[in-house]
Amino acid sequence: MGTIDYKYCPACKLKNRVDAIICEYCGKPFNLVPDKDSTKYTTTRDIEGKIKLLDKGLKEKIESVSKEAPVEGIAIYILDRSQPIEVRLDDEFFIGRNTEETNEKIVDLTAYNGYDLGVSRRQLMIQRAGRGYHAIDLDSTNGTWLNEQRLMPHHPFPVKSGSQIRLGKLHIFIVFNEEVFKE
Repeated sequence: MGTIDYKYCPACKLKNRVDAIICEYCGKPFNLVPDKDSTKYTTTRDIEGKIKLLDKGLKEKIESVSKEAPVEGIAIYILDRSQPIEVRLDDEFFIGRNTEETNEKIVDLTAYNGYDLGVSRRQLMIQRAGRGYHAIDLDSTNGTWLNEQRLMPHHPFPVKSGSQIRLGKLHIFIVFNEEVFKE
């Protein structure tokens, strides 16, 4: 039998290099010891360990992002940016990478290395819902995580102000004034 030059992540089921210690797509660490069948690997669910493996300073960077809410609308921050990249007043808009054929209300992450970090053209929909917002993954190629929980495509998930959203490997934060929604 030939050698295996890749392995599949048990969490997201995507193909990775055989020498990868964390999934290149979802960030889950592979156990270093293979299962009985040497072609299968498992992941761990240790969030703190995963953060340390991804970037030793990532946790501190996340905690240091200024998350100031706008008076109205919703602000979108990117990790390592002190100012929001955009404030949207729309009840519904998309986050992804803008292309010439797109005429939608989209927050374009192309300038923030969106393509290289695995952001889909139409990755995520943010929708005003009652007293807040919902995030809806649009069946993106590399997945969307809300506070490190993977979103199921086409299902709305409530978003709280200050929530971290990971689009592929790009970290953003959604911030809004929750007082506006209180009765």
